[in-house]
Formats: sequence, C-alpha cells, structure tokens
Amino acid sequence: MKPAALAAALAVTACSHFPARHDAAESLAAAESAFAAHSVREDMRAAFLGAFAADGVFVRGGWLVSNDFLRDRPAPPIVLDWRPQYVEVAQSGDLGLSTGPSRITSKAKPETPPSYGQFVSVWRREGNGPWRVAVDLGVGHAADSLWSAPLETRQLTGAGASAGSVTEAEARFAADARARGLRAAYAAHGAANLRFYRPGQPPAVGREIALAAPGMSGAVPAWTIERSETARSGELAYARGAYASSANPSAPAGWYLRVWRREPAGWRIVMDVVNPAPPKA
Repeated sequence: MKPAALAAALAVTACSHFPARHDAAESLAAAESAFAAHSVREDMRAAFLGAFAADGVFVRGGWLVSNDFLRDRPAPPIVLDWRPQYVEVAQSGDLGLSTGPSRITSKAKPETPPSYGQFVSVWRREGNGPWRVAVDLGVGHAADSLWSAPLETRQLTGAGASAGSVTEAEARFAADARARGLRAAYAAHGAANLRFYRPGQPPAVGREIALAAPGMSGAVPAWTIERSETARSGELAYARGAYASSANPSAPAGWYLRVWRREPAGWRIVMDVVNPAPPKA
C-alpha cells in the first residue's frame, strides 16, 4: 500500500474508534446550567460537592481538590450564579471545555452591587456516565461581560495533524515565548477563537483581540505543569499548573490553565486563564 493510502486508511480506522457524540456539547452545556441552578437554588458548596469529580480541583492559594476543601466547611454567604456561553467537546465525548460569565451577590447585603467574572471549567465523563468537573478556574472583572451573549457549542469531529503530546506543545509554546515574547508566541500557537482571560480585564475573545490585550506585553513567566489530560480521541487537551517569575521559578506567582485543540496545523490554544497568587502579608 502506498504511504498516502496507508495514512488515509489509518486515519479512517482511528476515527472509527471514536464515533462522534453528536449530543455531547449540548449535554455538557445542560450539565453546566444544572450546576449553576443548583448553586442558586441551594448554595455554592452543595453544588460544587455534587458536580466535581473526586479528584476535581480549583484554586485556593494553589490547586486543591475541591471536595476535600469544601466538605467540612460551611457554605459561603453568597449567591454564585453563572451560565455557559461557550462549550467545546472532544469527538470521543469524554472531555470538554465550558466557559461563560459569573455573578456573585452577597446574601447578607443583597442590595450591594454584584461582582462579575468569567469561569472556566474542564469537564470529563466515563462512557455514558454523568459529566464531572475536573478543573475549575476563573477571573473577576468590573462589568457583566458576555452575560447576554448567546450560547455557542462546538462538537469536534476528529484529531488534526500529529503533533506529539500536549506537554510537548506546552514546551514548544514556552520556548517560543522565551525566544520571541508572549505576543508572538500566542500569535503562532493560539487558535483563531483563542480566549484570553486575565483578572481585572474583560474577556478577550478571538486571537486578534487577545493579541491586543494588556497581558500580552508582560514579562514571560516560567510555567510548571502539574497535570495534563487528553481526550481519548486525541484532539482536545488541557494543561494546568503554576507560573512564576523567570528570575525566581521556585516561588509561584499564580496558577494557570490552558486548553488545547489539535488542528490541521498542530496543537493550538483555545483557552488561556490565570489566577495570581494573593499578595503576601
């Protein structure tokens, strides 16, 4: 068999192992909406305990297992509400990204104006089981950005070019950033619909808008991956970890989450969000 024909046959065979889950993006959006409704109806703590995977993490001064952190704590005196605005799910239906606007209102002083932000969640599921949150991270900002924007869903249909693992993609991105700067690295490695979230800034949606964001002109940090995970179909993945000053890489300056999609040209960043460490007392 000729090499081109062999490659085509292998691609067809690989895709046949992961028939498209045509309802996967809609089911993830529904799971996210139900999660938010639970938070408003009961409280944030109960909703998180009900929706997170046993090893699901969020940031509280570092990556912590959410259920372990919340289990013996009282619910915070807030109403936390949110809605999915963009959802993307792998062909295999086992890994997905959900993001959108969030709103926090005080229970003690409901007349106080709410605070706003954007949440980012990576969900996973086993077979036909329920979706569970694997990673959650978000940012706060002044306005209710994207609250009225329509829901967008994207169901992936297969892997793009073979480009190694997502950890290798992270390494290439980091090397490019060190060599040419953040803006050039994101221009080369960002997807067309890149979302770039930084605290205090409105969400930058789309690569060209993201490249003009204030965070693109900062110093290049040193990133350390704590965990990565890839969908069984191979075209959606994430890496999460800590970032630090290049001059002091052992002292975390904050935590990051990057979601990657494998496209015909290779791995591209779909979502990039950070949560800075609180200032030292």
